[in-house]
Amino acid sequence: MHPALKGLLVGLALGVGMLLFEYLATQKSAAERAKKMAKKQELNQDERARVRNMVTFAIFILPPLGAGIFWLMGW
Repeated sequence: MHPALKGLLVGLALGVGMLLFEYLATQKSAAERAKKMAKKQELNQDERARVRNMVTFAIFILPPLGAGIFWLMGW
């Protein structure tokens, strides 16, 4: 397998893992806040922005960065 393709797949896997962790942590935080305030669970503006930024990083930045690093290192 070409090193750049391997790096792309590794970067994508890391990005999806980070995105999943961030989403679950954000949901847990929203659930705790909703329970404390006795309201419906929903993400606030800051949490939505945080998840959106993580999506951008995990999909558009991390995989090409991984591909470039793996290609340069020749792994």
